[in-house]
Amino acid sequence: MAVDPPVSAHAAGRLHAAGLGLQGQVPGILMAAEGERIGAIAAGDYHSLAVTDDGRLLVSGLDDYAQVTGIFALARGELVGAVAAGGFHSLAVTRDGRLLAAGKDQNGQVTGARDAARGKKVTTVDGGAVHSLAVTEDGELLAAGHDGDEQVSGILTAARGHRVTAVAAGDFHSLAVTEDGRILAAGRDDDRQVSGILAAADGRKVVAVSAAALQSLAVTDDGLLLAAGRDGHHQVSGILRLAQGRRVTAVAAGHLHSLALTRDGELLGAGKDGDGQVSGILEAVRHRHTERIAAGGYHSLAVVAPDGPRGRVIRANFHAADDAGPDVTLWLLRREDNLDVALTSHQPAQDFGIREGVPVTLEIRRGGDEVLGDGIVRFSYDETTRTVGVDTRASRFPSHLTCTGHGANRFTFTFTGIS
Repeated sequence: MAVDPPVSAHAAGRLHAAGLGLQGQVPGILMAAEGERIGAIAAGDYHSLAVTDDGRLLVSGLDDYAQVTGIFALARGELVGAVAAGGFHSLAVTRDGRLLAAGKDQNGQVTGARDAARGKKVTTVDGGAVHSLAVTEDGELLAAGHDGDEQVSGILTAARGHRVTAVAAGDFHSLAVTEDGRILAAGRDDDRQVSGILAAADGRKVVAVSAAALQSLAVTDDGLLLAAGRDGHHQVSGILRLAQGRRVTAVAAGHLHSLALTRDGELLGAGKDGDGQVSGILEAVRHRHTERIAAGGYHSLAVVAPDGPRGRVIRANFHAADDAGPDVTLWLLRREDNLDVALTSHQPAQDFGIREGVPVTLEIRRGGDEVLGDGIVRFSYDETTRTVGVDTRASRFPSHLTCTGHGANRFTFTFTGIS
């Protein structure tokens, strides 16, 4: 399942979840996280984990093997920094580097991982179907659990002599990234989830990886998404197509679906969607700046920024003077992608995406049909600060309409009435 790095304060935000929730992996984790700022997240086959910005572990979902109650008990009173979920087991790393593990253990994926990490400071972990991976502060790779396809012994051999920075565990294969950006892979390769990702990454510097049942995802240092493996639901070809032309920063592989996160905080999703694990999470975070993602068996988790929209998304509202009359609305229209936003005076703000330099038609309407004024606005985007501005020189506002920025990509359009 998806690897999640340690909690950082700037990345903590509100949790969203979608997909199959019969075991409480969606509604339960949302209830537990209500009102909390969430940093790290992880999704197993039928359970979910989240960490608050002050280090408390939240868990919900199927608990047949104590993958929920067991890890929760171990983490009580601890400050947790990172989490991972295997098929039916859970892993957590305290902020002082101790590995906690609970759940199904028939192949030593729990006890073996704990034994391997004893006395060592762990920085990141991930869980597969029946095996576990971890990395220590000095870059040592640890692995334990089922080894029928050499997903344990093979990745340990491949990593010998390398400092490892990231890991990902699929059902029966393993991925690792070295300090110099090389990708290592071992385990079952029936669908080229091993050989395919190695070939795609050849000659490239990899910074992040994720693995699921039969697919592998990776991100290069220049934001290119790489993917290989089974593609029966377009979990590989679909996510590759969506990521074309975008700079990707994070990936999460679910059982039969894939998620990717762009530098601008846009969430991309492809693959099996029978339970809304793709469409549902995309809708939940639409026009929000997404910070973190996790993909489980048939559900998805995401954390959105707490301070309003970021990246190429703005939040805008509209106010009209009383003498403008009733039912005055500001319409923003963009032909290139059928943007069609109506802002009603004194109603809640709306979030929508911008395209820098592309004109947006402004129409002030009364009663739906009467046009009181029209013009265009062009937005700018600062790559360094990831903030949106208004290009006043290239914009032409209708008479008596002004636009005021409030920081954090928030804008108010004000219509002062008809002179």
